[in-house]
Amino acid sequence: MSLVKPLFFGVLLPAVVCGGLSALVGYFWLSHREKTYLQWLAVAALGVGYIVGYLGLEGWPSVPPREGIHWLFYSAAGAMIAGCFWHISRWWRLIAQVALSIVIPRLLLNSMFRYTWGQLEGIVWWACITVAILIFWQLVQQSFTVLPSGASSPFVYFGISGGTALLLALSGSLRLAQHAGILVALFAAIWILTLVLQRGANSRWQVFPPGVSPVVTLLFAGLWMNGYFYAEVPAASAILLAVSPSFARVGEIEAVQRLGTRKATLVQIGLIALCVGIAVGIAFAHSGFFGEGNY
Repeated sequence: MSLVKPLFFGVLLPAVVCGGLSALVGYFWLSHREKTYLQWLAVAALGVGYIVGYLGLEGWPSVPPREGIHWLFYSAAGAMIAGCFWHISRWWRLIAQVALSIVIPRLLLNSMFRYTWGQLEGIVWWACITVAILIFWQLVQQSFTVLPSGASSPFVYFGISGGTALLLALSGSLRLAQHAGILVALFAAIWILTLVLQRGANSRWQVFPPGVSPVVTLLFAGLWMNGYFYAEVPAASAILLAVSPSFARVGEIEAVQRLGTRKATLVQIGLIALCVGIAVGIAFAHSGFFGEGNY
């Protein structure tokens, strides 16, 4: 029975919810409906899908949250609300990005600020993490544009979420790994659905509109922060996962473009996969499977 709950609530149910909402996105795309609906549904597919998985694994989070992992629920909710209004204006997007990048680390790492770091050390960590989240956010947004339309983007983030789940499991936190597993299920559902829907009329379907970036960014950042500060995730592994979407930009290199769309996409995905693989390999080496771990 111990495996039934995480498999059903952490994999199957979130995938069904996410897949159903993503199917509506495909329906509206085929019907040439107003694009705002597409953005709302795409944001809800990931946001609601994760929240359903979270509630299935953890139940309702405490108020106020007692652990960093509890803030993942509120991060998903806040990111989903921000993403639904992402189309309003450029200034709204900038303000939301900066505000969320500042607030989330302070809330999620509250125990570090209160019991571990001094005032100056806490400010330095806060500033560095805020900048790191903003940089990762830009990489996520760029990857949505640079990767070819269709199934490429969900497949890439399926791989990154899978690498994150392995990394967290190897670093001693099966609980966090289960939450990363929710993302694996969500991106897998979107990827498979896109493979079906992108044939013919949907071959140019942009699966992830810009409004999805807050959900993707804050959920990954929250998992990595929890893993690094509250588990034993190596810093190098977390950094490699965070920068892996940047390799999507190799598709803009002229020499790569001359390879053709298919081969260029394989180069992009291959480099991202290599980065994720190295991150997992470092965590594997630190886990002690090769003998005494190096911490």
